[in-house]
Formats: sequence, C-alpha cells, structure tokens
Amino acid sequence: MDNDDSAMLHNKAMITSNLSMLVKNKCMISANLGGKDTFLTAIVAVLHKEGTMILDFGSSDFLNKKLISTPRVKFQTGFNGIQVAFTADKISQVKYQGEDAFSLPIPSSLYWYNRREYYRVSTPISTPSICEIPLQEPKSDAPSEYKQAYNIAMKTIRDGLMAEIHAEIVAEQQAFIKAYAKMSVENKIKAKLERQEIEAEREANPPEPDEELLNLVRLHLHDISLSGFSMTNYNEYFSVFLTKGTIYDNCNLILPGFGTINVSFEIMMKRRIETHKTGEFAELVGTKLLGMRQSAESAVLRYVQEVERQSGVLNL
Repeated sequence: MDNDDSAMLHNKAMITSNLSMLVKNKCMISANLGGKDTFLTAIVAVLHKEGTMILDFGSSDFLNKKLISTPRVKFQTGFNGIQVAFTADKISQVKYQGEDAFSLPIPSSLYWYNRREYYRVSTPISTPSICEIPLQEPKSDAPSEYKQAYNIAMKTIRDGLMAEIHAEIVAEQQAFIKAYAKMSVENKIKAKLERQEIEAEREANPPEPDEELLNLVRLHLHDISLSGFSMTNYNEYFSVFLTKGTIYDNCNLILPGFGTINVSFEIMMKRRIETHKTGEFAELVGTKLLGMRQSAESAVLRYVQEVERQSGVLNL
C-alpha cells in the first residue's frame, strides 16, 4: 500500500459511500490475521444508521474464530485500479438475514488511493453540469485589451440571457395556444382577456436578465473528479479569461441532483478541440480544485459515483 496521506478519507459520509460501492460491485476483501493467515471475505452490507457493516462468513472454522480474536485486523482490496485498505477491531459473529456473518464498526478512516489521482467521469449531455465563473470588472489601470474583452464578454452574456428569456416566452406562448384550443367557449373568453393583460404588462415592462447573472461565464463541464474538472468553451471572447495559471475563487459548480457547490480552482491547461461544425471555435479547459471543504468533496464524490452508476463505466 502506497504511503499517501492525501488518499486517507476521514469523512464519514464518504467512507460509507465508498464501502457501499464495494458492496455493489461484490469486491472480495483480504483480511490479514497475522503471520501467513489470510481470510478472504466480502462486505455484504453497510448499515450506516447502525454504524456497522456486515462481512461474509468463511468456510474455515479456524479462520472464522481467528478473525474474531485478532486485534486490529487489516483489510485491503483492489477496485478498478484503486487501492482500498482499512483496519477494524471489535469484530463479532452475528446472524444477518438468517445466515452466519460478521459485524464490525464502520472504520473512522479509509485508504482510497488511485494511481491516477482519483477516477473521473464524463458528465451526462442530457443533464449538463455547469461551472459559473464570476468575472471581475477591470480596474482603471487595466490594459485596454482586457477592458475591451470584458465589455464584449458582458454583452455576450447579456445577449445569451436575453435569448433564454425569449425562448421561455415563446415556449409559454406555444403552451397557451395548445391549452386554448382545448378550452370551452366560456373559458376561452376569460383566458383571452387574461392573456391580453399578460402581454400588455410584458410590453410595458420588458423582461430583463437577472443582474447577478450578468458577469457570470457559464460553461458546461466535460468531466469531473475529486482533483479537478474540465469544461468546454465555445465562445472565443471568453477565452482571454481562461488562461493557464489563472486562479478563480468563489465559483459555483452546479451538479444536477446534488445542488450547487462553491469551489476555487486553478486553470491547468487549455487546448483547441474539433467540433462537427466547420470553423466553430471550441476549446477544452482543464482545472485543479483548490482547498476543497469536506462537504464539497463529499458532494462531488457522490455525484461522480452516481454518474458512474448510471453509465456503468468507470473512466480511469
């Protein structure tokens, strides 16, 4: 087992989640009982409410008894290239679902080491994840090129938000037309009057984008891991803000089903990529996450595991 403290997990939710992954994948685990004695078993269940997990019972009475009597048993396994290890004591024999089994406390720490610095998954296209990057207004002494790029970026963001508003209005109007066609004559008269009021109000007070969104560059994530993520940029005007070595604080990762996570990151690489449209600008921007809080790490890990579970493929 490699000596890497950064791979040692202490967050209870992350430990429970990772052990549950071993259960799902029916991973065999080796228990070192001292000397040449090794006990091969598997985690049958992780009972997070009880704070325990269940191990499969062995066929050797000698090894079964020694597992219970050995202090601080060392367990380890390999999982898709990831090294996993933990220690446990207070192992007892129990009945689980009518069968003999072993019960032990969920470990307070779990070694979870990937030689390629944590596995990563490609984010689903159907439910895209998004990185929101706030751009700071240039100072008075900023280069004129930067000021020009910032102004163009702001206009681009505003135009994009207005396009989204327009699309929402069109969709809402089309939905009304479909519903109107199915109404009774009486309801049509009432609905038409209400519709006229809505349109008059919209004409008198045209919708405007949310001011808090006007300085946010919003890019789709291409892939993500606990160590970092990459995102795709299709706007050449945003590229000037995405140079290697740039550090961004107070950014948001929007992960469908797992909420919004506040993160800091450093841009590590940027390269042009090909698209199916000839002449279209596109680039892939790779980042390294900085100073992640345990709550954020846990959310990212659970998101990665859920994407991996749905796709059935672990991208190492």
